[in-house]
Amino acid sequence: MPDFAQKNKSFFPRTRLKCFVFSLLVAIHTACSVAWTMDALQYGDPLYGFASALVFLVFALVLYRAAVKKGTAIYQSAYFYEYRRVRYETERKGAFQNEVDVHNRTVWSFTRKLRNAETHRRLWKYVNAMAKTKKVPPDIYAETMY
Repeated sequence: MPDFAQKNKSFFPRTRLKCFVFSLLVAIHTACSVAWTMDALQYGDPLYGFASALVFLVFALVLYRAAVKKGTAIYQSAYFYEYRRVRYETERKGAFQNEVDVHNRTVWSFTRKLRNAETHRRLWKYVNAMAKTKKVPPDIYAETMY
């Protein structure tokens, strides 16, 4: 479903655009500062200062990729926390479910919680708390499975 047709619009496309614009502005500002310093100190041609913008853009790209990688790891950790919670609830009740049913219930529950957190503008705080929680439910049948 397109973003404009959804009831709760995602903040990620706007955040990605803001990240790109901010990185571009910082790179241009830093390049101008380097060019001005090179001109003031008579160190060399100020155009080399603008060439430094490429270095800063590459550095911003590396930082952006690291942030996306960390975000992906946090979402994965939060999902597996929700999976363990759903699995624990079904095993505690004694209602054994196959893996597909547990997965479907986990996806439904995880999506519902993320959507609720996003509408209240606390998505990142919620996902981060889920990923770093120490209250991981135990695996009841871990010793008896093998």
